[in-house]
Amino acid sequence: MIPAILAAPLVQGVVGSVIGGVMSAFTPSAPEPSTSATFDSQFNRAAAPAASTAVTPGMAGTLRSTEWSQMSDTDAKTWLTSLSGRHVDATDASGRTVSGVVNGVQLNGGVLSLNIGGQLVNLSQLKQISWSSTAI
Repeated sequence: MIPAILAAPLVQGVVGSVIGGVMSAFTPSAPEPSTSATFDSQFNRAAAPAASTAVTPGMAGTLRSTEWSQMSDTDAKTWLTSLSGRHVDATDASGRTVSGVVNGVQLNGGVLSLNIGGQLVNLSQLKQISWSSTAI
């Protein structure tokens, strides 16, 4: 019986070594690649459209004065400039609508203004601008 008691630690060592070898065979040898760069690039791409207000080809939409009043002057000018060559319907506070193709943007008395079909319309007087993807 004493030889069996003395052999127990030896058997434990052999069994532990075999189990450890089997476990290491199923453990990956190289660390998995980090996904932070992938997440960051996807996050930046997802955030970009939200920050950009430029009109892209094939895009139509509507923007209200409460929305463009939250833009910086630079962003508002970029957005208005991107409307050049597009058909717009600009509605003022009284409900009157000026429709036509945007011929450009300029400052009129320190206020951004759209040249819609030859008529200068101050952005500060408008409540809403709707645009289509191309000139009609």
